[in-house]
Amino acid sequence: MTRARGRWAAVTVISYAAAVFTLTWLTIDNRLGDQLYGRLLMLLTAFPASVLGLLVDSWLYSAVVGDDASLAAIVWDYVLLAWPGAALAVCLAFALVRRPAAGRVLGLLLAGCVLLSGVAITFDQWPPRRPYGWPFFLCGLVMLVGLPAGRTRRGEGQSAGEAR
Repeated sequence: MTRARGRWAAVTVISYAAAVFTLTWLTIDNRLGDQLYGRLLMLLTAFPASVLGLLVDSWLYSAVVGDDASLAAIVWDYVLLAWPGAALAVCLAFALVRRPAAGRVLGLLLAGCVLLSGVAITFDQWPPRRPYGWPFFLCGLVMLVGLPAGRTRRGEGQSAGEAR
């Protein structure tokens, strides 16, 4: 049963990471209308880590890229926008495997943020953004399905000595 829990945890983490990387791509390529909108949604989607990102991103960007306008600068834009969400995806994976109860709480909070991002993109008043919200609904719903599906009951599929 632990193997099944690990598979559902992987589905949940991959869904969250897909939402983060989709938002990064939509933001950097200006598909949401402007980058400020996408950056605000990333602040919501990867909340605790993105606050730290706000503090260090400009410093890191100037230290690594400087005035360079090459491909490395473009790639660095993707990295700086996506790293808070990628770090939270790793934290979610460890929490779901090591501390399932805490992982489910974190997963529910992140799934809610992903769904809220989908609602914000889909139902706002600026027409170019509307079709881009549906991937966030899909990722959020897969996360919501994966979290309870990975739950195991004590004693189910385990011997009495393995149950804690």
